[in-house]
Amino acid sequence: MALTPRSLFLGLIGAPYASDLFTSALRIADAAVRKEHRVTMWTCGYATALTVAEASDRKPRDTLAWDTVYPSPAAVAAHLLDRSDGRLTWLICRYCAEERAAMNQMSGVRIRPPYEFVQRALAADVCLVLGTK
Repeated sequence: MALTPRSLFLGLIGAPYASDLFTSALRIADAAVRKEHRVTMWTCGYATALTVAEASDRKPRDTLAWDTVYPSPAAVAAHLLDRSDGRLTWLICRYCAEERAAMNQMSGVRIRPPYEFVQRALAADVCLVLGTK
């Protein structure tokens, strides 16, 4: 028996490097997209800078593993968007992006007004907001 695709709203609020929130959100989004659910990823605060167009496709080198290349958050997000077959929508808060000079976003990321956060969260079958306390 096949599962009925559902909609999932993931809100990522605050500084993405303060904890494993970004990684957790991406893992949840990836698993949901693989099961053919529709996912909306919404970023606010400094999380809007994760997908700026100017971001490199790899993280800075690790001094303990100099020859190892790690993808940047923007590269991971782009990969997930590319293989989602349209089931992933990546949105960022306009006000947060303007405050942080993050208006130039990579392809596939849309800038939306902040009031849509609540509208989209309420419209989803499942809503999970990950953020700072």
